[in-house]
Parts: sequence; C-alpha cells; structure tokens
Amino acid sequence: CIILQDIKKPDRDVWGNGLIAMQCALQLEKNVNQALLDLHKVASEKGDPHLCDFLETHYLNEQVEAFKKLGDHITNLSKMDAGNNRMAEYLFDKHTLDEDSS
Repeated sequence: CIILQDIKKPDRDVWGNGLIAMQCALQLEKNVNQALLDLHKVASEKGDPHLCDFLETHYLNEQVEAFKKLGDHITNLSKMDAGNNRMAEYLFDKHTLDEDSS
C-alpha cells in the first residue's frame, strides 16, 4: 500500500534577490544534512553498516560539496553587493551559474 502525503506550499513565493535565495538554499541544505546525520546515527545505533556506508558514499559527501558551492556563491554575491545591485546579480548569474550548468 502506498500512502501519498500532501506537499506543503513553500514558506515564501517571492525571493527578493539571488543572495536571499542562495541563503535560503543553504539553510535547506543544512536541514537535509541534519536529517541525513540523524538517519546515519539511527543506522549506526541499530548496527546497519550498509546503510551507514550508503549514506556516507551517496549523500553526506555530496552535502559537503553543496555547502562549499553555496557558501562560495553567497560570499561572491555579498562581495558584489548583489543584494542591492541588480547588475551585479545579473553578472553573477551570467558568469557563474551559466558555467555550472554546462
């Protein structure tokens, strides 16, 4: 039997600017990381080395990379004053995010 749950509407619809969006994305990554660490702890306490290894290999290591990338983006946006400067945000999008997608 499959039970589908309602998906909660996001807390916000308007992000303001790229810096705020990146900060929110980093917070979401931190929340996901904490949930994965909690699951890893349960797996460890229950003696499930396979789940521990799976989480470490496929999720926890990737979380570190995501933290680094988002942190770098937030630092660059802050240095460019992109929160107050739409041209800086545009240039960041063009030169950084376009490179990430290729």
